[in-house]
Amino acid sequence: MITEKEILQILRHDMHKIQIAGAPRHKDALLDTIAQKADATAAWISRNFLRKKFEKELHRKSLIFQERNFKQPRSQISQHRLEAAKFFEESDAKQLHKAIVNSKLLNLYSEARSFPYTSLKYHILLSCALYYNLKNGYQLKDLYLCENFPVESPFQIIYQDEARIWSILPQQKEGMTKVYSKFYTSWECRRKLSFGGDHKIFDELLTTIGSWTTALAAIEDFFQFIKF
Repeated sequence: MITEKEILQILRHDMHKIQIAGAPRHKDALLDTIAQKADATAAWISRNFLRKKFEKELHRKSLIFQERNFKQPRSQISQHRLEAAKFFEESDAKQLHKAIVNSKLLNLYSEARSFPYTSLKYHILLSCALYYNLKNGYQLKDLYLCENFPVESPFQIIYQDEARIWSILPQQKEGMTKVYSKFYTSWECRRKLSFGGDHKIFDELLTTIGSWTTALAAIEDFFQFIKF
């Protein structure tokens, strides 16, 4: 059985990257070996795309909002800074997970300084979903990306917008696609288009992205862009 404390731990394990007061250091954040494996796997399936020189700041570069890449997004970060305190004030794991799913702040940060197109937000959500499945005895090879499927737990959800909820579920062969280490492999093998019609060009862009967190962040950015 997975405890609330364990889920809170995995959801907060990388919060030090946005410099929240009281956030534990990374080496102290994950004492559970399964949580460490989930974190390492989430990093492994994302640190495989557009490696750059070591970046001083963990400000995510966007494939969609290119103009943001030429300046540090300090004003945007300031707008959403009130979110930060809530990440440690919230003691309900489901509410914290929901806050992360809806967070704008966390998606302004990358997960690794040498991979500036990765997303801290989606690294945390992937780590949580992988942890939940690992704790229930399922490995990466058993997992499927599913769209608008009923979930056993909200902790399996990795992405949500107005039209779709994506979750990582075990042994769901009727799901959208299998979870492979490269996002583009999963995307090319999907059973349904998910994006089509006016979004075909963006759909094709996703077939070039190996990193899971980069792809998920690009999807969030894209739907934000078309609302403008």
